[in-house]
Amino acid sequence: MYEIILFSGGVYKFDELKETVEDLGGLVLRKDHLQISRGESYLAEEIQVMIIIPEHDADLIEVISQDIKGTVDKLNLKKSERNIVLTYLSIYNVLSQTDSWTTIEEIKDLIECPCPAQLCQNTEKCALEELKSSIDKLCQQEIVKSRKTNKQIEYRLKNRETNE
Repeated sequence: MYEIILFSGGVYKFDELKETVEDLGGLVLRKDHLQISRGESYLAEEIQVMIIIPEHDADLIEVISQDIKGTVDKLNLKKSERNIVLTYLSIYNVLSQTDSWTTIEEIKDLIECPCPAQLCQNTEKCALEELKSSIDKLCQQEIVKSRKTNKQIEYRLKNRETNE
């Protein structure tokens, strides 16, 4: 299973945390930058991110967070919200395995059951039921890019380089 946590801390060495999360098969979602100032004086910049991480690796993420002067809190989401967030992981997993643009039909075909989020085992819903809305939300968060070609919409991870 996966755990959904919230990291809060400085931007210093945040890339190390992000890289570790991705290496462990997790996903960093929704990055919020906060600037702390007093009057006209700039004091600090903080970052808050939602992270999906395999349950057994949560302790490692907590240790790394403390090393970079951050904190980690477990998020208590409603079951429906948790399932939506875990659906992102299934989509991300499929898109991370290809460097090319992919249609929603291809994504459906590539999602393996049970998916990494194991939604079918824990609910009546499957990741495929929320696929379109989940992809749209990943596009809004700028994790996934979309383009329209030949009356089809195609998707890929934003950080993927192509020969276009």
